[in-house]
Amino acid sequence: MNINLSLQSEVPAYEQIKMQIKAQILAGDLPPNAPLVSMRQLARDLRVSVITTTRAYGDLEAEGLIYTLQGRGSFVKGDAEAVRRQYLKAVDESLQAAVEKGRAAGVDLSGLQRRLEEIYHEECH
Repeated sequence: MNINLSLQSEVPAYEQIKMQIKAQILAGDLPPNAPLVSMRQLARDLRVSVITTTRAYGDLEAEGLIYTLQGRGSFVKGDAEAVRRQYLKAVDESLQAAVEKGRAAGVDLSGLQRRLEEIYHEECH
């Protein structure tokens, strides 16, 4: 598991951790039932508090991407592909709404594409 934190980012550390683990799960880099680094070890590795890693893991568990077994650790859920399909469905719905609003505002396809690229690149930084 590879996590890179940016201390200059406006995105809180727990959110950066969560987003990076989520991306690795949804990309298949972390397979079903793979053990995750313990919250304490991850906190030490990243030089953040255990509260930060606990929040990230808790959010991932709430989203259905990981599960925790008392005394054994946290693991990738076996149905990550189902979660990925849910995300893709939500993306499709959001894009459909954006197209409808863009048309209502007189924005053509190339304008929508430019705006999507701008938003995408803003989120990556």
